Amino acid sequence: MDIALGIETSVMLILNFVVALLFQTPQAATPPPPQSTVPATAGQTVIVGLEDGMKVAVENPEFSGFIDGRSGDAVLLYRERAFHGEMRVRTIAKIEFGPYKRGKPFPLKVTLRNGDQLEVETERRDFVSIKGRTDFGTVTIKHPDPISAPVRLTTKKPNRKGDLTIQYLEFPAS
Repeated sequence: MDIALGIETSVMLILNFVVALLFQTPQAATPPPPQSTVPATAGQTVIVGLEDGMKVAVENPEFSGFIDGRSGDAVLLYRERAFHGEMRVRTIAKIEFGPYKRGKPFPLKVTLRNGDQLEVETERRDFVSIKGRTDFGTVTIKHPDPISAPVRLTTKKPNRKGDLTIQYLEFPAS
């Protein structure tokens, strides 16, 4: 008798558990949280002043070379005499390219958002490329443009004076 009572209790517990599972209402699938829009930060649009006088506004730029990174998180790799550093482009209002000298880093005149100006040189890499969207579609601007340079075997650095494309970069406040 005791065994029968134990089995009946176990069967009733299992049946109650199954009935409880069947009566559970399915929860409506929650929609994924909306993608938050990235807050507008300085550097998400860059105005590229080309050597021929044309200006191109590039949205959400991706930089490589002596400026590296995406949009406002990109950094300028520079040196000032013996000091080497990285500066976020969101702190920069304008970068003006100085005269080109073969085999030397680019001299840059950097105007900060607070109005201070720095005279620096590029660090490590002797080029910059900018890729992003414009009114005309996606563009890639390279300075100097390596495509236009003739290929030659030499032990000296190439003279890229004729390949220069960018005169200045402006990072308007958003």
